[in-house]
Amino acid sequence: MKIKVVECLDWKAPDKPGELLRYAEAFKKRDVNLEALWSCGCCNGAITAVAKKPAKLSAALKAMGVRPRKSKCFYLSGKDKTGVLVDALKKLAAARINVNCSAALAAQGKFGCVLWVKDRDLSKARRLLKA
Repeated sequence: MKIKVVECLDWKAPDKPGELLRYAEAFKKRDVNLEALWSCGCCNGAITAVAKKPAKLSAALKAMGVRPRKSKCFYLSGKDKTGVLVDALKKLAAARINVNCSAALAAQGKFGCVLWVKDRDLSKARRLLKA
C-alpha cells in the first residue's frame, strides 16, 4: 500500500443540480487532474478535492472566484483486498489518534482512501504511517 500526505482543498457551494458539474467542467477546461473529488449537500454544501497538482486546482478555483480552505490529509492507495485499511487504522488507534473523516472507494482491484486527522496529530500520524 502507498501512503502519502496530500493537500486537500474544500469550499462551500450551493446544494443544487449542476453545481458539481460546473466545477468538473472548469477543472477539465484547465486540465486539472484529480485524485479525489466529492460533494455532500448534508455537510453544509462542501466540495472537497485532491489534485495531482494542487497549484493547478487552486488556480482553477481562483479563476472561478472561489477561495478554498487548505488542509492536509493522507491518501492511501493500492491493491484492493479484504481488511486493507486495518493495519493503518490500528497504528492510529494505538497512538490515540482520531480519524476525523474518511472516504474510500474500490474498483477494478484497486482502492483509494483519504483520511483526515487533527492538525496537531498530523506529524505523529505521518511518522506512524511512514507517509
